[in-house]
Amino acid sequence: MSSNNVMKTETRNFTRKVVHGHAAVILQNGAVLRGRTKDLSLGGVSLQLTDQLALGVSCNVIFEAPLNGNMVKVSATAKAIYCILSGTDGFRVGLQFVHLDAANNKTLAELML
Repeated sequence: MSSNNVMKTETRNFTRKVVHGHAAVILQNGAVLRGRTKDLSLGGVSLQLTDQLALGVSCNVIFEAPLNGNMVKVSATAKAIYCILSGTDGFRVGLQFVHLDAANNKTLAELML
C-alpha cells in the first residue's frame, strides 16, 4: 500500500475550520488547563495547551469562537485523542466531542457554516 493510500484512510470525518479563541479544559479532578483554539469541526476541537494531556482522558471543554462578529462560547464533554509536543508553545491537543447539549450543538453547527 502506498503512503498516499494510507493518508486517504486516515482522513477526518468532518471538515475543519480554523478558529482562534480562549479555551479551558476542566479535568475530572477539577484542574483547569487554559489554552487557545486552533481549529474546530463538528466532531471535535484542536487546542494549544501549555500542559500535556493523557490520551483517552475525559474532560469538559469550554471554548470561544467568532460568530457574526461576536465571540460565542461552546461547552462540551470530550476525550483526548491526541497530544503532541508543539515546539516551544506547549502541546497540540485534539479533543473529540462525546456529548453536546442541543444549544451547544446548534452553536457549533452555526460556527461551521
